[in-house]
Amino acid sequence: MAKYLSIVTGDGTEHIPCSEGLYVKRNSATAMEIYLAGSTTHHLKLVTVASTAMLVTNIQDALVISAETSWQNSVTAVVLPAGETVTSITMTVFA
Repeated sequence: MAKYLSIVTGDGTEHIPCSEGLYVKRNSATAMEIYLAGSTTHHLKLVTVASTAMLVTNIQDALVISAETSWQNSVTAVVLPAGETVTSITMTVFA
């Protein structure tokens, strides 16, 4: 069964497939990227407010929890650190 991370954004709750693994890159306090292990053509761009390395850690922690749960628990929520928000998530083609 597929596994997903859920992140609350300004647009609602977004689900990111994570069954094959993810790589998270924080570019700045306002921009992050998530690379899906199963995709060689697209990645996710996150617009963030006041993001820190703690958000990266929380995404990584959610990945571990997702991997350790049974197939019946297909969604794991990412805990947003206090004062940090994700405004939007968009799928982007590699440039």
